This record gives sequence, C-alpha cells and structure tokens, in this order.
Amino acid sequence: MFKKLEILIALGMLVYAVWFNLDLYKLEPTAKLDPNDNNFQYGLVDRADKIWDFAARICPKNITYPICHLSYMVDHWVPNWAQGYNLPFYYSHAPQIAIVGSYRFIQRLSSIELFTYYHLVIYILLCIFPVSMFLALRVIRLPWFVSGIGALIATHISTDGLYGIDPPSFLWRGWGLSSQLYAMIFLPLALAYGWRIFYSGFTSVKSIIRNPDFMLAVVFTVSTTLGHLGIGMVVFLSYGILAIAKTLEQTLSQSRIGDILKLAKSHLSILMLFGLFSMLFLGYWIIPTVLSNDYHNISFWDPVWKFDSYGWKEIMIRFFNGDLFDFGRFPILTLFTILGIFSAPFLGGYFPFSLLFIFWMLLYFGRTTWGGLIDIIPGMSEYHLSRFIVGIHITSLFLVPIAIWHTATTAAHAVPRWFTIAVSALILVYALPPVYRQTIHYNELNDKLITQANENEAKVRDDTQNLLKTLSTLPSGRIFAGRGGGWGKDFKVAETEMFMYLSTFGYNTVLWLPETWSPNSDTEQYFSEDQEKDYDLYNIRYVVAPPTQQTLPFWKKMESGKNWILYSVPTSGYFQTATRTMNVVSDKQSFANIVRLWIQSDMTKNQLFPQLTIAKRMSADRFTLPTIRMVDEVTYLTAQGNRQNIWNINPLYTADPPEAEIVGSEKIDTDMIFSQTVKAETGCRECIVILKQTYHPNWRASINGKSVKPIEVFPSFLAVPIQTSGIHEITFWYQPSPLKVILLVIGLVGAIVYAVFLVYTKRFTHHP
Repeated sequence: MFKKLEILIALGMLVYAVWFNLDLYKLEPTAKLDPNDNNFQYGLVDRADKIWDFAARICPKNITYPICHLSYMVDHWVPNWAQGYNLPFYYSHAPQIAIVGSYRFIQRLSSIELFTYYHLVIYILLCIFPVSMFLALRVIRLPWFVSGIGALIATHISTDGLYGIDPPSFLWRGWGLSSQLYAMIFLPLALAYGWRIFYSGFTSVKSIIRNPDFMLAVVFTVSTTLGHLGIGMVVFLSYGILAIAKTLEQTLSQSRIGDILKLAKSHLSILMLFGLFSMLFLGYWIIPTVLSNDYHNISFWDPVWKFDSYGWKEIMIRFFNGDLFDFGRFPILTLFTILGIFSAPFLGGYFPFSLLFIFWMLLYFGRTTWGGLIDIIPGMSEYHLSRFIVGIHITSLFLVPIAIWHTATTAAHAVPRWFTIAVSALILVYALPPVYRQTIHYNELNDKLITQANENEAKVRDDTQNLLKTLSTLPSGRIFAGRGGGWGKDFKVAETEMFMYLSTFGYNTVLWLPETWSPNSDTEQYFSEDQEKDYDLYNIRYVVAPPTQQTLPFWKKMESGKNWILYSVPTSGYFQTATRTMNVVSDKQSFANIVRLWIQSDMTKNQLFPQLTIAKRMSADRFTLPTIRMVDEVTYLTAQGNRQNIWNINPLYTADPPEAEIVGSEKIDTDMIFSQTVKAETGCRECIVILKQTYHPNWRASINGKSVKPIEVFPSFLAVPIQTSGIHEITFWYQPSPLKVILLVIGLVGAIVYAVFLVYTKRFTHHP
C-alpha cells in the first residue's frame, strides 16, 4: 500500500514539474520575432521546409525516392549567410527534419504558421524535460520519490548565460539554443542506459547486443548526437568514464587482480561494441564531416573562450560562488551537488556519477589549463570546450537527488521507509522555494520583453510585410542591411536587427555571422560599404536602410516604407567571368590576409581572380600558373622557395581582363541549381566563369551538358575554366555527398537488420 502511495506522490511531483513549466513559460510560443540564435535555428528550419518541396520535385518517382529525398534533407545548401554553406552536411539536421516533417502532418489539422509551430516545439521540449530526467533516474534504479525530486529540479539550474542546460539557454530573452534543447531531451536517458549496460554483468558479446538496455543506450546516444554533435560528444566521453568506473571501484576496494582484469576486458568490449553500433548509425554524418574538414572554417572572429574555456581558477571561483548552478540565489544546488559527489559512492553503484562530475569539471578547465594536452582526445582541436558545462550540469542533475536521498537516509537511519521520504520532503520544503523563486524572477523580465517585442512588432508589421513582399518579387541577389558594428545595430524590426530578421525568413544576407563555418565568413568582413566593386564581388544587389541613413552615390532608390528604403546596386549577378591569374596553395586557416589584400586592391574590379587550393603541402611544379604557398597568415613561399611577407612584397599577379562575357539572364532553382550563358572569344586564355557561392567539393558543374570539376577561386567561390571560344551553357548544382548517401543507406539497413535480430532472438528465447 505504501509503495503505491510513493509512486502516486512521485508521479504528482513529475506532473507538477511539467505543469509549472507549461504555465511559467506560456508566452514563449507567442513570440513574433527573436533577438537571439533562434534567428539562425529558424532559418535552418525554413530552409529545410523549402528543400522538402525541392527534393519532392527533383527526386525520381521510383523505389529510390525515399533515399533521394532524405539525402537532400540531411545535405543541402543554405544560402542565407556568408555566401552560402552546406550547413546540414556539418551541423545538426535532425531537429529541422523532425520539425518540418511533423509540421507538414499538423498542417492537415491546423493552419498554424511554421514560425509559431517552431516556437511551440521549443516550448514543449523545455517544459517536458523533467519527464526525461525522471525516467533516467528510474532507469538507474533510484526510488520513485528520488526520481520525483529529480523532476522537480530538472529545469532550475541558473547561470549568467554559460550555454548549459539551464533555462536561459533556451528562453526568448536567453540564447536560443534550440538544437541543444532537442539533444538535451535524450541526454539523461543516454547516460542512464550507459550506466545500466556497464553495471548489468554481461558475459558475452551476444548477450550484450541482444540486451534491450544496450539497444536503448545506442538509440538515445544516437538521438542525442543527431540533435547536437557537441552534446553527443559529451555522451561518448561519458561512456569512456562509465567503462572504467567499476574497474576503478574494484581497484580501490583491493579486489583480486584477475577479477579486475576480467571486468576491464568485459567493459572494453562493451565500449567498443557501443562505439561500432553508434558509428553504424551516425557514420553517414560524422565520417564525411571529418573527411571534408578542410572546408569547415575556424574563425578568428569567434571569441577565444569558446575554444579554450576559462581555466581552472575562473571556473572554481564560479563553482564555489554558486555561479555554475545558482546564479542570483543562495547556492542550494551547488551545495547538494558537492554533497552528491561524496554521497554517491555510499549508495551502491552510483560512484560513476561522482567520477563523471570530476571528469567534466577537469575538461571544462579547457585548453586554458591543459594546453595542447586536451587535443589528445580526438576532435578537441576545433571543439568549443566551453560547452563542456553541459556535462557538468547533466551530471549534477543526477547527483542532487542522490544527495538529498542520502541525507534523508542518514538522518533517518534504521527507521521505516515512509520516515525517510518524510525527511526528504522536509528538505525539499526548505530547499526548493528559493530555487523556484529565482526561476520565476528570471522569467518575469522574459515575459515583459516578449510582450513588449510583440507590441512593437505589431506597430511595424504592415510596413515590414510590404518590404518582404517587394523583396520576394525581385531577381535573386544578396541584401545588405547594415552591420552590427555600424548603422545596422540600430536598424531594427521591433527588437531584432533588420539584417538578422531578413536572413531568418530565407533572404540571402551579408555581414551577419550566426555561424562562422563558411570559408567566406572571415574574409566577408573586409567588405567596404562605400566601395561599389565590393557589392559586385558578393552580388549584393539590394540595400535596405533606414530613412535616416546617408545614401551612397551608387545606391539607386527603388521603393520606400515608413521605416525603410530599398535601394538597388548594379552587379553582374551570381555569375561573373574572370581571368585566373595565379594559384595560391594554403591550409584552411592561412589565406584570410592574402584574400584581404586582394579584396582591397583593384583586382576584383578588373575581374582578376587567383585560384585557391586548400592543402597542407603541395609542390609548385604541379601547376602551370604562377604559384605561391602560404606558410602562415602573412608568410608565403615563392616557386623558387623564397620566403616573403605579403605586406612587404605583394604576391598577387596581374593579367589581362577576360575575353568573355555573360549573355542572357541567370536561372536559379531554390539556390540549389544555377545556370547561365557565357560567350567566350577566341584566345580567351585562363578564362573562368565564377559562381558567387562558397566552394565545397559537393558542388557539381557542367559546360554545354558535359560534366566538369569546379575549382576554388578567391575569396572562396566556385569556378569552371572556359577552354574554347563560343557560346557556353554553364550549370552548377549542389548534390548531396555520395559517400553520405551510401553510409546513410548502410545505417538504415543496419537499423532494420538489428531490429529483426532483436525480435528473432526474443522469439527464440521464449519459444525454444
């Protein structure tokens, strides 16, 4: 009888935790615009929605259709920022696919807009996170009441914007990390089932792979990683710690060497199988990403703390100040986390969570503390180490309930279970109100800001919609709406800068970097708004500016509204003919300054474009063009092996303008297919035709229907050489990586085979 009552109380705690969130954050899905990273995240959703229709139209209507359609959804071109980039190839894409796929089903029942639906999904995911935490605590066999405690505290970590799993990371006034939120739903269960598979006493490989716990560990790990690759890394590294935790326990308890070695071997087998199964389903994403890493930019505009974290001293100060868990309140969760570190080893089997917390704290110290040693861990050289706070946060959500329960059982030693629960409840009565008050206090301003922004948006809605309607009817081209360091910071739609707002809804913009992965991200910043040639270089065909902004001579007024003026600027379009003057060999981090030198010269105006070859080492005699090799950001080697500085001796070669021209109008299909007609004269030496989209090997090209391999030219654009005179039909199209498609098929087939295997073995077990 008492057991049933405990279950009902625990479920009541869970229901209250979810209801509290649903009620507190009810204004979240009413937002009409965003001031944070949701602009980027919704931009990806909006693009995925367009690609859904593009793939449906372009894929053959036969047995290959599902794979073709899915391949475009996981690998397509996103033109919104930095001259375009294939973000889904590198970045998480499952959240976008899930949102768009479910939205298209919901559309049959409701007329809700995609923007509102996106915010509704974020709201629901945040509110139901206590369910995930509750289930995870049950998975690791903690009592029902303890799991209820975990649900009550799940969404109440408080920081000053540290990108963890605290509400400020996801709320409207916060950071808009919706992709991380998607991953966060599966994260506790991934760790919980990881604990189960390393504490279940497997004796053979077959017993491992046929066990439901192993299957669920893989499922939740894959789901977490698909939501956010960085948080997936947290899971994989955590499994490494879980694999050694029990061995370490036995070593500390001075068990026999033979037993320790046997256990270590068993856990190593589990870890290897887990890695193999996970890579089977994630390989389509991770393997092509690693192989194409040369075309993934590491920006010098990103703050150093993202890559290096803050160092041991700053982090320990924040920890003991309470700023990692209890910003703005008495450090209640901090104290229970510390208590949990010492309590977990005494509750039988929960030592791994103490070990995990220490591990994540050490990793969170980052490169600032560990220097190059951190790179011993694969993938750390380009990882944002500051995100390891997620590991700290999620581990604490296991430790805090453990600490409260251990405190209660210690205080109520050798007494009935109901008395232990009563003591735990008493602790909660004193501990939870300050925790909840801070959450409510943070959201009070959040609600005020949402209401204020919606009211301000309503005042300019008609005017803004007129602008969007006009832009949607114009020939394709990029839009300049100011930059954050200039007049763009004060040119807004309600609380959102215009350049952010336009890009959110699928308009191709420049000079805002919600992501810095495109190789054009850094060099784009050398654009000068008073230089007409720079507009042509980036095909900035339109300028949207406030009425108070001084007009430049080459801006031609097209239309105006109450709060904006739309200008046009003459450009050649997305295509341009040019002369290839030289070849610059560089690694991916050493060409920004020489591109800057080129942008600020007259070479762009004279249609002179060097070829760019990304390689760590390459001999100059491979090329017929004059060739230099960048040694670092400012130093290059000549063909003769002489070492020079680009600022002392200009290495850029000049040549004659191209004997070729664009004829006719360009044709563009969903920014995935670009076509143009070019006329080349006899003797057009080293003529090239450029598409002003960021270079990536996944692009394909043809001349007069014959396939040709695109090359990369400055700043990081696509181009094809024109080797014969006459009229040429040039087509570029983005194609999902063939390797990605093959691995995707292997992963899907593997999932089906594994599911069949589990069903078969289950039937065989019950019916010998």
